[in-house]
Amino acid sequence: MDSLDKLIKPDALKRPAPFWSWNDKLDEAELRRQIREMADKGWGSYFMHSRVGLVTGYLSDEWFDLVNACADEAEKTGTYAWLYDEDKWPSGFAGGEVPEKDKAYRSRALVFVRKGTATDNDEVLCSITYRGTEYDICKRIAPLGDLWFNGASYVDLMSPDAVREFINCTHERYKQHCSAHFGKAIPGIFTDEPCYLAQHRYDVPVVPWSDFLPDFFMQLKGYDLTQKLPQLFVDIDDYKKVRFDFYDAATELFKRSFTKQYYDWCGENNLLMTGHFMAEDGLVYQTQWSGDVMSHYEFMHWPGVDKLCRVVPSDQLVTIKQVASAADQLGKERSFCEVFGCVGGQVSFFHRKWIGDWQAALGISFVNHHLSLYSMRGERKRDYPANLFYQQPWWTDEKEFADYEARVCAAVSEGDRLVDVLLVQPLTSVWSEYTPLHKSASESPERIYDEAFTDISSKLMAQKIDFHFGNENLMANHASVEVKTFKIGKHSYSCVVVPPASNIKSHTLELLKQYAANGGKLIFTGALPTMVDGVETAVDIAGCTIVSDVNEAVNEVSGIFPARIKVTDKYTGDNAPEVFIHSRKVGGSIRHLIVNTSEQRPVRSTISISGNQPMAVFDLFDGSLYKLETKAGIIDINFAPAGSILIICGEEAKQAFQSVPVVLGSGICFTDFTQSLPKAVIDKFDCRVLEDNILLLNDMTLELGGKAVYEGPVCGAWHKHFYKAEDGTKFKATYKFFSECTVENTFAAIEVAENLDSITFNGQSVKALKEHGELGAFDPAKSWKDINFTKVPLPVIKKGENTLVIEGKKVNNITEPGLHRRIPDWREHEATEAEEVYLAGKFSLAPVSDGQYVITEFKEPVGKNLTDEGFPFYCGRALLSSEFDMPEKSAGRLYLKLNRANLASAVVKVNGKVCGTLRWMPYTIDITDMVKPGKNKLELDIATTLVNCFGPNRRTGIKQETGIGPGNFVDMSKFKHGYELFEFGLDGVSIFGVE
Repeated sequence: MDSLDKLIKPDALKRPAPFWSWNDKLDEAELRRQIREMADKGWGSYFMHSRVGLVTGYLSDEWFDLVNACADEAEKTGTYAWLYDEDKWPSGFAGGEVPEKDKAYRSRALVFVRKGTATDNDEVLCSITYRGTEYDICKRIAPLGDLWFNGASYVDLMSPDAVREFINCTHERYKQHCSAHFGKAIPGIFTDEPCYLAQHRYDVPVVPWSDFLPDFFMQLKGYDLTQKLPQLFVDIDDYKKVRFDFYDAATELFKRSFTKQYYDWCGENNLLMTGHFMAEDGLVYQTQWSGDVMSHYEFMHWPGVDKLCRVVPSDQLVTIKQVASAADQLGKERSFCEVFGCVGGQVSFFHRKWIGDWQAALGISFVNHHLSLYSMRGERKRDYPANLFYQQPWWTDEKEFADYEARVCAAVSEGDRLVDVLLVQPLTSVWSEYTPLHKSASESPERIYDEAFTDISSKLMAQKIDFHFGNENLMANHASVEVKTFKIGKHSYSCVVVPPASNIKSHTLELLKQYAANGGKLIFTGALPTMVDGVETAVDIAGCTIVSDVNEAVNEVSGIFPARIKVTDKYTGDNAPEVFIHSRKVGGSIRHLIVNTSEQRPVRSTISISGNQPMAVFDLFDGSLYKLETKAGIIDINFAPAGSILIICGEEAKQAFQSVPVVLGSGICFTDFTQSLPKAVIDKFDCRVLEDNILLLNDMTLELGGKAVYEGPVCGAWHKHFYKAEDGTKFKATYKFFSECTVENTFAAIEVAENLDSITFNGQSVKALKEHGELGAFDPAKSWKDINFTKVPLPVIKKGENTLVIEGKKVNNITEPGLHRRIPDWREHEATEAEEVYLAGKFSLAPVSDGQYVITEFKEPVGKNLTDEGFPFYCGRALLSSEFDMPEKSAGRLYLKLNRANLASAVVKVNGKVCGTLRWMPYTIDITDMVKPGKNKLELDIATTLVNCFGPNRRTGIKQETGIGPGNFVDMSKFKHGYELFEFGLDGVSIFGVE
């Protein structure tokens, strides 16, 4: 099966590659150990990414030594060590070094301020009266002192000089120290969210600026921009023309100064340039931050985007379609996505499959996980969770999932994508209208184009009509017309659709006229554009079709492609809009990835595929190939939420001989178990927890400098008291809890406990199991879960009130949520934390008033929901065991199904033999070969996540929030005294027979 080998066993560069958070004082032995962990779990790469909390000097000699050590370990493990180009993000300031070197490198912007309110950093360029008030338009140079940029500022990425200095400070140093690994163990470098305007640093109306822009604008547009500045803000005179020209020029200057220069350096030094730009999510956002993100992809080897939060919204569909379109058209090897940031600590496998399959259907072929933490201590654990790494209880079950993700990426990167529709991007219409003075939807005509573009994109995908975006700047360099075919780079289209658009570039217009004149299918939505290059123009295109709205446009395209794959929802009898299709031609085969993009809704479907070619199913979960028998290309398939299937038509399908099983590991059933009675139901288990229970101590009294400054939840003390204290300030944190019984053999997990001056428990001095300042590789005998959660053995917990006190000198580099300061003497830095404490032992917990828990005698949980059964903060695994009777050997197959499962994963054993691991719906697995007549023993090794222990868990509505970042942990406006905890357990198991 040579043609399928790349699907069965994908190579390392198709495997998951996390952002590996370098966020503490780094130790070579621990870095190497973590690489081995990643390799063992099927990950192929990792991005060595400075993140919040970094102690080791960024770009110091030791930094480069560690990078080289990781490249060495990469060679040993068959993985790849990618560089990352900044200390946090956005890229360009070299941890603060570039803006500190020269004021000329600092970022510029035009700000619109009331007359007389200009700051010392502003230069008034002109004035205007707007709605009866006088305003100044000023050039503002970013001052130093911005904590986001390590006390420096952002830089001007439209300045070729500033970008060159950034490359000198960063890339050239990597070249000096690590070039022996370039193009080998170090394949490339990631740039993160560069932009021509760091808009989040301004609280007034603002547009991008550079001292290089006026001359460049004059060369490109032929007139003096400085005489037209009011039009960038206020709707006067020829403002549409000025804005079109302005954003066109600013985009081009940014592209030449930053992206092209960066891309050329990487090409000359045998590195792949990858990463993503700031604010790709919509056309208005791009205008504000980066101009035209899609056109930058011409100058990236592996262009990318990011996809944040636990949602799959339509505007992010546009984001991914942009990068996949450009990559396909320009023949880029991979489309890249930084994904899973902000999804929340409860996420393990199911949500990653859901989001990962959705983005694969849209064209993403390289998955960059956000985030895997080197260290979880302090602020680091709150760094846009989830933390997807060795600290998780489900980590031992990661390998199969990594294999699955790798196969999905291989499935959407081999061969050529089958796309016949081009959707023109109406970005220049947004440019012509946009002003930062628009404060509401009624004032923002540019948003009409953004929303309609998103709407038509979503509806085309829902109708199983795949398409590419046509970016006008890329089309200027790569588009042509050949008879009735419209071409961009490698791809040809027989149908071109223009969504609602008021403006079009002159070059695009000429291409479309030629295409329509040759008889090509050209559809305009609403009306023809009324402007060309920002100038009111009577546009006339003979031979085009004009439809009234987006819905009619989608219907028109549907009529052009009646033979496409159809997916009918059996419940509604209509098209199943949640199901997306990605088709590719590989040799003599066509491969169709078909994905249910719904998080919650299963889809019972009938799929119709035209043609008489042989068909097969490739199970992306385990790499098996099955023969698919159909009647006239009609297949009945039941998709679980986030279920997916790869159907192969043509030559490769001839290699399949086995019949399709009832259940595929990718979330597919070919039968409906709800229509038959189970042969056995198990609803009672013996449950045994496999790790210590945890009492979370997250209320404390804090003293600083001998004075009590705070009492309450720990989260209220970090940024108001502890982090703000001067380094060296003596602190004392007191934690109290109650127990109804005495408990022996417990320990407290205290973050960097070895660096404290004193730890007492009920007045008795206790000692950490690590020595002061001890680094080294993770040792579970000394640490709990994480390298910096040090075990402190405790005396007997007494009945009644117990008190734990930690004392030390505050030493910490955190400045704000998600931010840190550089440490000049970092080698001597021995950090301390005033954090939650994790009390571990063999006990149970009972709730009392105001969300408090009291320790009780240990009692094994039932297993239905450990959170309510005395283990509310448990973050480990549990073993559920039971017996079931199977009177006689079944003639068919036996399938086990988990009922109401609230867990990350479940390893299923029958009679001591592993059947497999379940991670998502339908939670069903074949157990036939392990079952014997008579009594059978069932064991389920189930894992939870870290979320109940590490939170945020005292926040109203946290379960419904889809985007979790550092602020969610400290926003006291939603604080609650009780807890919002996730369930962990299983209602029962059903066993079905299928003839």
